[in-house]
Amino acid sequence: MKLRLIKSRRMLRGRDLLAEKQVGPKFARQARMAAAGFPVPRFFCLSASVFTDVLRPIRDELDALLATVDAADAEGVQRKAAQLRELVLGVPVPAAVERELYATFDAVFGAGAVVSVRSSVVGHGSQAGEDSAQDAFAGISDSFLYVTRDQLLERVRQCWASAFGAQALLYRAARGSAQHGFAVAVGVQRMEFGRRSFVLFTCDPLTGARDRVLAAGLGIGEGVVQERVPVDHYFVSRRGDTIRSVLAHKTQALEENPGRLGDGPCTVPVPEEIQDLPALSEEQIREVVATGDRIEKLFGCPQDIEGTFTADGRLHILQARPVVLELDRQRLWSNANITESYPDVTTALTYSFAQRFYREDFHDFYRLLGVPRRILDRHEGELRGMIGLLRGRVYYSLSVWYTLHGLSRTFPLWRGSFERMMGMSPSVTHVTPTPPLTDFATLPATTRTLARLAWRVLTHGRAVRRFDSWWEEVIQHHREAAKSADPLQLTQLMRSLWKEAGDRWGITLVNDVLLQMHETLAMKMLERWVPGADPGLHSDLLCGGEENRSVVILMSIVDIAEHVRATPDVLEALDVKPVDEVWAEIDRGVHGEDLAHRIRGHAELHGDRGLQELKLEVAVPRDQPSQLLRMAAEYARGGLTRALLRQREADARLAGERRLAEQLAARPLRRQALRAVLAGQRRHINMREDTRYRRSELFGFGRQVYHRLGADLVTRGLLEQAEDVVHLTEEEILGTYDGTAVTDDLRGLAAVRKAEFHSRGGELPMDFVTMGPVRAALPEQHREAAGSGVLHGLGSSGGVVRGIARVVADPTDFADPSDDMILIARETDPGWLFLMLSARGIVVERGTLLSHTAISGRKFGIPTIVALPHATTRIPDGALVEMDGAAGTVTILEEDEA
Repeated sequence: MKLRLIKSRRMLRGRDLLAEKQVGPKFARQARMAAAGFPVPRFFCLSASVFTDVLRPIRDELDALLATVDAADAEGVQRKAAQLRELVLGVPVPAAVERELYATFDAVFGAGAVVSVRSSVVGHGSQAGEDSAQDAFAGISDSFLYVTRDQLLERVRQCWASAFGAQALLYRAARGSAQHGFAVAVGVQRMEFGRRSFVLFTCDPLTGARDRVLAAGLGIGEGVVQERVPVDHYFVSRRGDTIRSVLAHKTQALEENPGRLGDGPCTVPVPEEIQDLPALSEEQIREVVATGDRIEKLFGCPQDIEGTFTADGRLHILQARPVVLELDRQRLWSNANITESYPDVTTALTYSFAQRFYREDFHDFYRLLGVPRRILDRHEGELRGMIGLLRGRVYYSLSVWYTLHGLSRTFPLWRGSFERMMGMSPSVTHVTPTPPLTDFATLPATTRTLARLAWRVLTHGRAVRRFDSWWEEVIQHHREAAKSADPLQLTQLMRSLWKEAGDRWGITLVNDVLLQMHETLAMKMLERWVPGADPGLHSDLLCGGEENRSVVILMSIVDIAEHVRATPDVLEALDVKPVDEVWAEIDRGVHGEDLAHRIRGHAELHGDRGLQELKLEVAVPRDQPSQLLRMAAEYARGGLTRALLRQREADARLAGERRLAEQLAARPLRRQALRAVLAGQRRHINMREDTRYRRSELFGFGRQVYHRLGADLVTRGLLEQAEDVVHLTEEEILGTYDGTAVTDDLRGLAAVRKAEFHSRGGELPMDFVTMGPVRAALPEQHREAAGSGVLHGLGSSGGVVRGIARVVADPTDFADPSDDMILIARETDPGWLFLMLSARGIVVERGTLLSHTAISGRKFGIPTIVALPHATTRIPDGALVEMDGAAGTVTILEEDEA
């Protein structure tokens, strides 16, 4: 019994290999993979205790030499390393250790086996071991391949000695690690004679983006790792799982020396006929990636994985270590959702205004979820950095969002819904897992937080009604006060409105969370209970019910359209005159008082809803009522009526209810439960649309204030033109009047930014990751030419239709929609509704399942696809296309040769 204990401490096999303190992280991880069923070649380890015991007689000499190592003296390091290695290689190995080594070798592999012998540094105390999550330590310790039994002991000695090599000494010094106290475990593993080998990163090792990067070459993995052979690169996206290949001209492979195995690998020529073929087939790539994803899941973080395929086509996993990422330097960026609010290039004023809105909105939201103010105060920088302006375009800084959302203990409940609502690509999700709700140490605080959330749910409807009444009073007061205010008073009113909003606006985000949770639950119930239902059932069941503010606004415009249709001379005038001129006639009463009254009334009640309504540089109907006339005229020509819209929605709802009743005829309780959840989702959608218009009113007030201040700055000689005010930030404008500005040269600032605004060229990708200083790490601008075939996006409103693709960049310049139009756009906002309702189908480059485009498509039964990358360049204008709004596919059937 005593002998067995000694052996188990020296030569570790099976489950004993999981003892990380004896074998180090590298081999413990291999043992975990093997135990989980991954194809890891058999191995055993000489434990760290063997290293310690063998070197004990020379420990004092080693420590004395290590104490004199000066990392700044390169030559001195080399001399000390040589002395250290000589000491280690000369120390005698006890006969008992030697016997156990060979006995274990024979038992595990057989005497004639060929193995690899690898070393692994085992940390001491707080020191991290090799291949730990804190430090890869890769390539510092020696490894030996194609080792035969007669070479075994010498290779083990050399592995021990490699811990004192010059590279190891310098590496530890550079990392601030101690030169004392560590040990070395040695792994002896069956040698796999690889013919196609790879290194897989389950995330981008440069940025931490979640796309996989795979490098592969011919022969064994050492050739790929040490770059001794030409290497192919494969980039496997998590969005769509597409593979992009960059192939090398492969003239050499690294393989065994058939005549002298013990000499290690050698380079051999590659037959000419396969030199330009991929090192890995697509089937092998997908097998490697799938295996890598499973290994990542096993360890809970991105992995750097080495493996090989042998001649029989079998995959072998040789090693896996964490990808060491400096997450404090990483930033995840996306504008998949926000682009519908701030399309194209954005001015400094709009960006700074939006930046302030996000800060106030989310500060109050986190407070409502129970995050203490003292903690929010420590995260003020993140609150002000929730969005960024990159090459003139607004992006979410998703790393910041994850940090802030993680402050609430409720985040695990709605993380998945949040990621879906944001339209986040799997490529830019956060690698750090969310702590579970069941963490015992935080259970009391979590319980209190969940109780608070439950109370919010129960009282939410009343809270939203109070918010609506409060805002109506606040905005009316500020609008009235602004009418007679001087510039300083306007400044004070703007600051006052921000203070009011910052104390109340978080309830709108609580509604978003509840909407996300209802949507997630409804989708899961449909998936589980109605698995055979068509994809459009969910959207059909959401139709109908109480009209929200967005629908009321639309119906008001359609009402104006019906009166335009009843006044033929207006349409005739619009055929020959500019819309502004016709509006001036209507405003003077030329075409009767009723139409002018309706347009003015709409502008007063709903005038902050328009194209790009959150961009302060863009006019809205409150400022420019002629916009309403243009939209109404399009509806009038298309024969659109309020009754037709309501009937279309009622029909979709009725059809959905019938299909649901058929599917769940034998399950009445399930049907009632699902209908209850869908009713909740409809309520929260209506609340969301109502409060989103309140946001438009806040931005509308800011637009009026800053345009008035712009005119005043011109009179004071501080600006060239009043409209140049949009090229200043909010604080630069307000500070000019209340004494907090840091410069008087507003004219110069505006001129620089105006020139930059008009010179912006191509745009960045929708999703990307930066590491380090952001502007120095932005990706190359990406363009994709038009093409044919099947294109894939995110299906968001079901239906299969054919029509003519009309690529629209600016809806104000598109005046002739046809009956068979498939609208292709970069993104839309509420001001696009007039054109969307004229379309047979809608395809946009950006957006999510909860974006305006998707909701509108579902609401009015229009087949819709969002998030189809580069749709406006890949789908030719005028092409005959077929789109499937459920599957998210567009097929280009025929291009317009003209």
